[in-house]
Amino acid sequence: MSKLIVGLTRHLSLGTLLIPYLVKKESEEIILVEEQATSASLSDESLNEAEKEIIRLSLCYSEKALMQVYSKEKTVSAFLRKLTEERLKEIIRSYIDKKMMEIIQLVRIHKIPLYQKESGKKTLYSHSRITLLNNDAEVFFHFDMDDHHFRYSITCTANGRPVVLKEKKPVIILASHPAAILAKDELMVFKGIEASRLLPFFNKDWVEVPVSMAEKYIEQIVKPALEYFEVKATGLDIKQLPVYNKAELSIEKSILEQPLLKLCFRYNEYNFPPEEEIRKKYVSIEHIENHFEIRYFTRDYLWEKECVEQLKSCKLKQINANQFMLSEDATEKSLIQWIGNHKELLQRNFELNQSGSCSSYYLGEITMKQEISVQPDWFDIQIMVQIGNYRFPFIYFKRNIIKGIREFILPDNSIALLPEEWFEKYNDLMALGSKQKDSIRLQKVHFKVVDELESGEYNKDIEELLKGFHEKKEYSVPPRIKATLRSYQKEGFSWMVHLRENNFGGCLADDMGLGKTLQTITALQHLYNPLDINTKEIITSYDTHKGDATGQLSLFGEDENRELTASGTILSPESENPLTPQGINFAEQLSASLVVVPTSLLPNWIKEIRKFSSLSTYEYSGTGRIRSKGIKRIFNHYNVVLTTYGVLRNDIELLKDYPFEYVILDESQTIKNPDSVTYKSAISLNANHRLVLTGTPIENSLKDLWAQFNFINPGMLGSAENFRNHFITPITKEGNTRMESRLQELIRPFFLRRTKEQVAPELPSLTEEVRYCEMSPEQEMIYKKEKNILRNTLMEIDSKEGLQKNSFVALQGMTRLRLMANHPRMLSPDYTFSSGKMEQILEDYEMLMSEGHKVLIFSSFVKYLHLLGEVFDKKGWRYALLTGQTTDREKEIARFSNEKDIYAFFISLKAGGVGLNLTEADYVFIIDPWWNPAAEMQAVSRAHRIGQTKQVMVYRFITINTIEEKITRLQEKKSKLAGSFITSNNPLKTFDEKEWKEFIALF
Repeated sequence: MSKLIVGLTRHLSLGTLLIPYLVKKESEEIILVEEQATSASLSDESLNEAEKEIIRLSLCYSEKALMQVYSKEKTVSAFLRKLTEERLKEIIRSYIDKKMMEIIQLVRIHKIPLYQKESGKKTLYSHSRITLLNNDAEVFFHFDMDDHHFRYSITCTANGRPVVLKEKKPVIILASHPAAILAKDELMVFKGIEASRLLPFFNKDWVEVPVSMAEKYIEQIVKPALEYFEVKATGLDIKQLPVYNKAELSIEKSILEQPLLKLCFRYNEYNFPPEEEIRKKYVSIEHIENHFEIRYFTRDYLWEKECVEQLKSCKLKQINANQFMLSEDATEKSLIQWIGNHKELLQRNFELNQSGSCSSYYLGEITMKQEISVQPDWFDIQIMVQIGNYRFPFIYFKRNIIKGIREFILPDNSIALLPEEWFEKYNDLMALGSKQKDSIRLQKVHFKVVDELESGEYNKDIEELLKGFHEKKEYSVPPRIKATLRSYQKEGFSWMVHLRENNFGGCLADDMGLGKTLQTITALQHLYNPLDINTKEIITSYDTHKGDATGQLSLFGEDENRELTASGTILSPESENPLTPQGINFAEQLSASLVVVPTSLLPNWIKEIRKFSSLSTYEYSGTGRIRSKGIKRIFNHYNVVLTTYGVLRNDIELLKDYPFEYVILDESQTIKNPDSVTYKSAISLNANHRLVLTGTPIENSLKDLWAQFNFINPGMLGSAENFRNHFITPITKEGNTRMESRLQELIRPFFLRRTKEQVAPELPSLTEEVRYCEMSPEQEMIYKKEKNILRNTLMEIDSKEGLQKNSFVALQGMTRLRLMANHPRMLSPDYTFSSGKMEQILEDYEMLMSEGHKVLIFSSFVKYLHLLGEVFDKKGWRYALLTGQTTDREKEIARFSNEKDIYAFFISLKAGGVGLNLTEADYVFIIDPWWNPAAEMQAVSRAHRIGQTKQVMVYRFITINTIEEKITRLQEKKSKLAGSFITSNNPLKTFDEKEWKEFIALF
């Protein structure tokens, strides 16, 4: 049976090599070599894994293997012929030595026979066997220097016994570093020393040179020896240095731009990365006159290991020797957050620095002290922050908190990490407050922000003030209100009075049909409520032209018997005796209040004020209105001035100087665009109090909300730019639910919204049903043609300039598809065929009409209502029509409400979505969908409102396989945000690149 031995042999070009052979034992003294082990030998099952590994290692430095790695030659002979001694020594031999050291370790561990073998010889004798020492030999250096000479020697031990190298000849070097030397018949491996350092001592005891060469030898011999070996010296000044060591962490970025911590250990002025423990001393040499000072220190590897383990135990993972990142199971979301959470550990055991600079991190305590004072219209907030030896006004941190930057540079260039809780707790304070020297000023409307600061750090006066802002008072409904208010309406009225008494504006955003107008009239009646007169009045003067009456009155008020001088306004000029107490409203003098409404709602407001209150009203509208400064004197004689948005825009220069007590905007979404003339006109009005009424406070974006709140409480939500950065972008683009909640919390005291389901459960049920309509064959053909044109256009635009830059084309094309889905005649007058949707509408309506139901039919397109009207005319079906062109709205409403044979009311969404009470109808047709479901619900609310006694049924007509189905999908996609803040008339404005791609895919 063959056995494996390792032979030490001499290669003519490569030097001494260890080669495995397969041998056969001839006798106790003789072994016959059968063949050199090759890759084919690896399949020999008689060889163990260690023996096979020796073969693999030896194959690494076969002539062919070396040629393939280190040469471009095609043949081995050419490779060896061109191999220079320099290249062999500097490159190839170090590789061979490394592999041979691995073989030596296997030979030592597994007791594999090792022989000297001459090239070409097949017979090995026992005296050729090499002894391999079990342990590495160790070396100790001795240095001696006097005035004339520098000398050094070494002492060697192997297996615990001294070895005299002069007695170990001949010498063959197998590997240079670490040294592996065949000395006589023993293979000695030396720990950590090069063979060249040992060779002199195989021939002599000492190496001696003149003292003039001492500096060279100290640098080249003494320093390396002192670093790795035990040294004894005479005549040399060698001392161990005291060590100041610290673990330093610096924040860096990986090649993938991910933040990480880099660890290094500083010993005195030297930096070292973490590494496996090595027996090394760090040596420095200084030549002073004729004297050499040699100093050294050693690293504390146990301490270094503890530092690494501490980082790993705190949810950092070590990605290489000196770099650490957050591990997957870390609770922190960022490295800065991790640093903030482990400040105590870092302060105790590490020094934290910023990469690329000399700045260190301040990890000590950060304290703050705050004082809040109240002024008539604002809060002054003084907060001082102590960081180490430095004090700062809190306003200094505004940029950090707004931008989310936790690193704050101190005057000494160290970096403080601001507490993480600051960024949520004080974000609104910084975004909404204004700088006043070293303090922050907040409007009183921001009392919620003040309320959320640390309790107990402001005085009792402020606590009482804040308590008053929060208290919900209940006010008595004025006796002159001629209506019975529901409980939620009383709550809304009291809420308005509470806001007025605290000088706040408000937004009443109840569902359509819940009586926002009545609640507002009640609040105005409370403001202008006259005193009851029980005794004789003394009128000193009266001007019938002005409608004034003044006098000294003895009055019994609601609460007390008192005298006052008052003026009054005639309530009923047509009264037979206008000078009686019933004809004059005596009250404390107040300016008039302005109510601005869409033109279509003006008659409704006049009607309801007269019906439910005793408020005197002046209608400032129409082409015949007085347009001179004298109008202001007329305003003084009335409680309420009613006007329209159009008049407001046109007459703003006349209106803006009058000191209105209240300015109230109905359907306030009209001022949603801050760049519009309507908004700028409204914001310039002079008023003590402001109120807006709307069923849809947000139609397009959160910017609508900013515009209306900036009207009712100027500056409450900051500038438009700040509001966009602070709220709109985080909420709509980043899906930041925390900022969404913060905005809701800020506006809650000034925003009141109730739904029918919440406050009017007695309303009959509302049922909705989608009526899917199929296109007629002719309609489908023309629709598909139009759709393909649009799709190709969109793709072409997208490839050239991007759809985001040209959304108008997309919106225009979609509008054409919507028209086609309704009826192709809306685009092509020559189209003579039918429309699937119109046939379905006519069929459903005819059945309902036969059963006596009245139906509201809403469309976004007036043209479609006219097409439908043509068919109704041909069939002899009567209907009412309300669009933007209707001149007498009240007449059309009365026709539908009172005439028994009019069962249909055609209404355009824009003209009739607000301000109508049509409870006679119990069916609603929404015959084309649009982005804004809230606009559709406003339409539904014309019938499903207080006063309705019948169940309301809503039919939504959708044409199958058309853009209308896509619109409903996009409505669903936006539904979450719609539920809390937003409905969208045109979501294309806010589409990002991904949404555009999805949109094109719909076609």
